[in-house]
Amino acid sequence: MLTIEMFPAGHGDCLWVEYGDAGNPHRILIDGGTAPTYRILHSRIAQLPPAQRRFHLFLITHVDADHIEGAVTLLRDETLGVQFDDVWFNGWKHLPAPEPDQLGPVEGEFLTALLTEKNLPWNAAFQGRAVALRPSESLPQVSLPDQMKLTLLSPTTEQLMKLRPVWNKEVRKAGLEPGQSREALAELAKRKKFRPLDELGEAIDVKALARSRFEADTSPANGSSIALLAEYQGKRCLLAGDAHAPVLKASLERLLADRGQESLKLAAFKMSHHGSKANNSADLVRLVPAKRYLVSTNGKFFNHPDPEGIARAVVHGGREPWLHFNYRTEDNEGWDDGALIDKYGYRVQYPEEGEEGLRVPV
Repeated sequence: MLTIEMFPAGHGDCLWVEYGDAGNPHRILIDGGTAPTYRILHSRIAQLPPAQRRFHLFLITHVDADHIEGAVTLLRDETLGVQFDDVWFNGWKHLPAPEPDQLGPVEGEFLTALLTEKNLPWNAAFQGRAVALRPSESLPQVSLPDQMKLTLLSPTTEQLMKLRPVWNKEVRKAGLEPGQSREALAELAKRKKFRPLDELGEAIDVKALARSRFEADTSPANGSSIALLAEYQGKRCLLAGDAHAPVLKASLERLLADRGQESLKLAAFKMSHHGSKANNSADLVRLVPAKRYLVSTNGKFFNHPDPEGIARAVVHGGREPWLHFNYRTEDNEGWDDGALIDKYGYRVQYPEEGEEGLRVPV
């Protein structure tokens, strides 16, 4: 048995190859398609028994985005337990050069950093060298289990050399220092389209998100935001604007000290900066547990709310809280998940289908 499945990968490639015993086949994965392709790839891998989540080879053919984006996301995903006997990818270190500088395009830098960080087998069949044809050598052949043989037909070392100036230009355009894995990983962490899942679910550890390290917003504009605690007939609402969490926390601690209280239960908390992880710390949420958390954003430009910000409200906030979103977007609809709702005991509300905006009775 030999099958090749072409996943719907946008304008890119993502090929799932199976061969051997139909009940327990050998597998090869070729490319990851564009970033949205990862939803499909993740789902397919997740359907496999954990013991079968193994690929004899993961081949990333080249650094074009419509081939490599999904691959970057797959290597970031720690939830699937996927194993690779070998990963073939020509990174910067494999590109012949007349001078020993360190350069690379953005996705290639991301993938290189991930392969290095995870210590995955990388071009092992070629003793770590480039997967390439060399003028003085015959066509390379590689054998995989069950008599699968692969013969390399492209690229040549000359073609790899031609990639160098393009690689150099693209990575520097992105503002990265070429060849620096630490910088690449830091930049990768900021890019939401490479998150392991675009929606939340059991594959995402909500408690881990809630415990994630808090790095405070330092924007002067957000720091100047007016924030209010509104109290009416025994109900208290924190209207946080885009204020900085440390400032809110310090002011609330002063207020609590004046009142001789340790915490302040809220009827509603309009989360700061649209649910940003940099404006809603676990310490702040614990200080003022709320019955309802309000998030106002359509998610454009900055992809708010951050899952870390919402997770902190779910885990550290009020008992059985409500999450209220005035839009249903790709960045928040993952919270409308029955398994997560049952596990963490929250409720969620979005506008009616086809509508935008939300009225929340407090």
